[in-house]
Amino acid sequence: MPDRDLTISWCGDIERAGELAAFFAGHVGPAYVSHSELQGGRALGPGRWRDDLPAVLEAELRARLRQAGVGAPGRSGQAVLVAELDGELVGLSIVTFAGQAPVPFAVVEDMIVSPAMRSRGIGKAMLDWIATEARSRTIARLFLESGIDNKRAHHLFEQEGFRTVSVVMMRSL
Repeated sequence: MPDRDLTISWCGDIERAGELAAFFAGHVGPAYVSHSELQGGRALGPGRWRDDLPAVLEAELRARLRQAGVGAPGRSGQAVLVAELDGELVGLSIVTFAGQAPVPFAVVEDMIVSPAMRSRGIGKAMLDWIATEARSRTIARLFLESGIDNKRAHHLFEQEGFRTVSVVMMRSL
């Protein structure tokens, strides 16, 4: 992306919650659903989002942004990352740092890049930025999860050094 300005930063503006929720909901398909969407109430079942997903996400993001304060957490805490290209939102990530754990870790809970911007290095840049932030907090491990059919994302994550360490299974009752 020569001559374009990509900025990545922690978001500390609670007033952006609606915009970020609309971006998230507008750019994820059924393949994105993973166990955290099922456990957290965003999805009704594998591959099936709630009809009111934007409202659910906005409430969740408001709470996270309120907790995050100015955006950048200390060694532990939640943060919302935004990636903007020439001032336009093109990527979003939700990250939790667990710096007080016996082996300090962070979880990339969500990472979305707008479809028009995929395969242009934005996802890689976001992951690199998160890793740098994690290292600065002496975080030893970076985890993420991804929907089972989200193959394109899996390819990126593997290219960036992530390896499968477990398999999550579910049984509906």
